[in-house]
Amino acid sequence: MPKLINSLPRYRKHRATGQAVVTLSGRDIYLGPHGTKASRIEYDRQIGEWLASGRQLAAVDLASDLTIAELLLRYWRFAEQHYRKDGQPTQEVVNIRYALRSANELYGHTLARVRLAVSAY
Repeated sequence: MPKLINSLPRYRKHRATGQAVVTLSGRDIYLGPHGTKASRIEYDRQIGEWLASGRQLAAVDLASDLTIAELLLRYWRFAEQHYRKDGQPTQEVVNIRYALRSANELYGHTLARVRLAVSAY
């Protein structure tokens, strides 16, 4: 019979970016600059939500009243952490910022619901 593990996932440093990171359900979640109070608070929040949902990552409800602006902000936060080399943002981050700015100006107030059109053909 396998041994059950009751320990929590570790708060650790992502060497390439200098960010604090925790792996929950096989997915790395970046928490902010390693060793800061804010990253520790974010770690506690992420662990709390993960435990409350039965040690599973909570699903994002895209059917909620999420606007395009909020969706773009979530992507921007991801891109700032993901597109890094030697701990510094790459040119890709600048390119993404320009694209997101235009999308936000045009569609920021629109709800980000997925609607499927059913064809009569």
